[in-house]
Amino acid sequence: MLHLVVESTNEGRLLLMAINSTKMRYYNMSHTDGNTFGLEHGKIGDRIAVVLDGKQIYKKLYKPTNPRTPKQQMHRAKLAFVNRLSKVLAEAVNLGFEMVPEKGSGQTARNAFVKMNWDNGSVAWDEEKSEWGIVPQRLVLAYGPRYICRDIAAEVRDGRLHVLCPNPGLDDPHAVKDDRLMVAVYRPAVPTMHLFPGPLRKACKECCFDLSVDAGGEEEVMHVYAWFQATTYHRSGGGKITVRPGQASPSVYLGSFQA
Repeated sequence: MLHLVVESTNEGRLLLMAINSTKMRYYNMSHTDGNTFGLEHGKIGDRIAVVLDGKQIYKKLYKPTNPRTPKQQMHRAKLAFVNRLSKVLAEAVNLGFEMVPEKGSGQTARNAFVKMNWDNGSVAWDEEKSEWGIVPQRLVLAYGPRYICRDIAAEVRDGRLHVLCPNPGLDDPHAVKDDRLMVAVYRPAVPTMHLFPGPLRKACKECCFDLSVDAGGEEEVMHVYAWFQATTYHRSGGGKITVRPGQASPSVYLGSFQA
């Protein structure tokens, strides 16, 4: 004959004692919390006890039948790739996404980068290589309210990267002369990223940057991006702050070139 006895320990933990004629077993159940008037927390058989807004709630304990399905493995591989990418691009991302997370959200610049590039389709599965990779035209390295100049372009000549910005947009309300041009060169074959601080908006009609010669092979491709970043505070006529240091413009893909 089976007898069930419930006991409470000094720690507020409930024990279910199953007694029969041959053996005795203790089944660890939930624990009670004195701050919530004896409400339960934790696993109870096939359920989970939680307290929400002072109310006792029981949820069914979910156990996946196969935690490593092909779909789940693809999801984990994609997340791992985006996290590795954020580390390679960390110098640019920490600047370009510095002001994106809301205060108190606990989100970092890299968190914001991962979320935006996960959602916008910049990471795609490469059927030929059977691995995750980027869609260069969609990759975002910076985001914010600053203005990116119209007709910005880039080209490589004699081992140097030339960035042309014929119309820096000084007449735009979201552009000020002290915004600094930032140029990032991402080389996935190495993999590495070089960040080049450029001139201020008022003097950035054309600028050049020396490219590194990291070993990557003659056919190595590099992807080039640019954005503007605020460097100083600016106020409106009424004294309201309109520009804060660290604010960025959305990054622009300038093209892919042979290194």
